[in-house]
Amino acid sequence: MKRLHYKTFFIIFFLTSVSFAALGYFFMNNAILPYADAMSRMDIARKVVDNLNPGLAQLGNVWLPLPQLLMLPFIWNDYLWHSGLAGAFMSMTAFIIGGYYVYKSAYFLSKSFLPSFFSMCVFALNINAVYLQTTAMSESLFLCLLSISTYYFLRWVNKDEQKYLIFAGAGVAGITLIRYEGLALLLSSIGFVGFYSLVKYRSLKRIESNLIIYCWISCLGFALWTLYLAAIFGDPLFWLRYYASVQISLGGGGAPAAAAVQYSQAKPFLAAVWEYVTSITWMSGVIPVVFAFLGLVLALIVSIWKRSWNFLVLLLPLSIFFLMVLTLQRNTPIVQPSLNIPNLLSTQTSLGVGFNIRYGIMLLPWIAVLTVFVFNLKKPWYIPTLLFFAIFSFQIFNTFFPKVTAIYEIPRRIYGKPDSALVDWMRNNYDGGYIMISATGFEDQMFEMGLPYRTYIHEGAGKYWTEALDRPARYANWIVIDMNRSSDVLAKEFVHKQYWNWDYNIAWKDPGSSVTVYKIKTKPDIIIPKE
Repeated sequence: MKRLHYKTFFIIFFLTSVSFAALGYFFMNNAILPYADAMSRMDIARKVVDNLNPGLAQLGNVWLPLPQLLMLPFIWNDYLWHSGLAGAFMSMTAFIIGGYYVYKSAYFLSKSFLPSFFSMCVFALNINAVYLQTTAMSESLFLCLLSISTYYFLRWVNKDEQKYLIFAGAGVAGITLIRYEGLALLLSSIGFVGFYSLVKYRSLKRIESNLIIYCWISCLGFALWTLYLAAIFGDPLFWLRYYASVQISLGGGGAPAAAAVQYSQAKPFLAAVWEYVTSITWMSGVIPVVFAFLGLVLALIVSIWKRSWNFLVLLLPLSIFFLMVLTLQRNTPIVQPSLNIPNLLSTQTSLGVGFNIRYGIMLLPWIAVLTVFVFNLKKPWYIPTLLFFAIFSFQIFNTFFPKVTAIYEIPRRIYGKPDSALVDWMRNNYDGGYIMISATGFEDQMFEMGLPYRTYIHEGAGKYWTEALDRPARYANWIVIDMNRSSDVLAKEFVHKQYWNWDYNIAWKDPGSSVTVYKIKTKPDIIIPKE
């Protein structure tokens, strides 16, 4: 027990050190905020506690709520919100726990510390996982719960204790509240639990018992989300209609109009398979993916030899793969460098477009666990283990001293948000009052202005928004609008309304775009008392 205790302490210390070192580096280089939807996710969490109309309804109806809910203990603090640390703390905790469960799964399969540690390193030293865990993105939490559920499924089929099935179900329930790809794991795992129980026990009572317990726990999370959508928005499947809409299939959701055609998807099944294999390989690294493929073959051989169910458990994450392939056939946009020899030999590949390439990282814990079958080769055990880790170390070395591209590195292509001129102007000229603005069109800019969220009259501001649409001057001292931006809901509302700007003067117009700031001519005729 003492040896196990010290090993556990070492693993947690290692993961924590990597996590905080990465945070220090990326925070000092101002890189934890600009990536993808990090600001928007923090704004959603902030709106729950800081808003003209606060409450859980501000979690919205498209993005699943668990990452935003876990930010609430930190997001109320202005510094933690605007620095991005509120989101980083959530992701870092998930990274450490997820890495620990990768190690536990690998150790359970190999019964050997060194191969298990090396498999954990495949996860913990992946530059993309290390970077994303410093941001407010959902990937770290998804990887964490995938690691947890995989471990407890392995424990359940080997130890035959129902508590492990309950823990696995809780992990899957959490996954379904992070990304919709978790629904694939939910459905496949229900089938697996039923099939395993049928073959193992051949008892109707035991099959019913396992299925009832597992389904009740694993389905609870998404069932609550469905009830929330029905109660608040009147449509339990709003997310499905949203993602199936023409806007999304054409690269909507805030993407520039010029990108709509470029990012549209309609391709054969095999082309979609290769596209997602490419994304997985770029995100996890070429060497770990090759090791994982070899590990999958070895896992099959070992499972047959030992007559175990481990191989079927290790197949469960592939349900995520197949769901991604199906969505790639229709409307999921991924734009990435081609997986070919010239790009592998180039040091500039990571500077190429990586639009949604992060989707490929969702199977990283699975890849890391599979590598333990390669690291754990015997006769004598330490020679192949050290040899294969030395090969993997080339990927780590290449991160710091690039000679080729063994892995697409997200942090190498971090760029600032658009409309920086608007943000700078508002910071220098805002002198009080409510700002009417579309959060759908300007979410990141609202964050960067550095003002409390209750300053804004936006789509989630309840009566302030609906009443201001009839006459903005009733509440708003300022209006920020872009009549040519497809995602600007305010522009869509005002385009057919005359006289909406009669009470305002143009205060500023972006010379590089059609973004315009209006300021009220006189004080509003109704003053809203301060709460």
